[in-house]
Amino acid sequence: MIKLMGLGAVAAAAWAVAAVVTCTPADAGRPGTAATQVASLHDPAYRVSEDAARRIAWRSGVDHIEDLVLVDERWEVAGRDRSGNEVAVDIHAHDGRILRHLPPPGN
Repeated sequence: MIKLMGLGAVAAAAWAVAAVVTCTPADAGRPGTAATQVASLHDPAYRVSEDAARRIAWRSGVDHIEDLVLVDERWEVAGRDRSGNEVAVDIHAHDGRILRHLPPPGN
C-alpha cells in the first residue's frame, strides 16, 4: 500500500512537470504553440473592442455611458443607471469579465 501511494506521488509529480509549458525560439510564431498563445493575450486584435465593452456595460446596468477608457488590462466605464445614479464598471480587456461594479447591481 505504501509503495502504491509512493508511485502515485511520483506519477503526480511527473505529470506536473510534464504540464509545464516550455517554449523555444523555434516555437515562436507557430500557430497553437504556447509562444503564440501568450503573445495573443497582449495583441490588440484579441482584446475586447470598445463596442463590445459598451455592450457589456449596458448589460450590467449602465444605461448612459459618460466615460470609457482602456487602462492596462481593463476597460473602465463610468456612467449612470436608469435611476440616474452614478455607476462604475471595470471590464477585463481580454475576456470581458466584470472585474468591479460600483455600486453593486441591486443596491
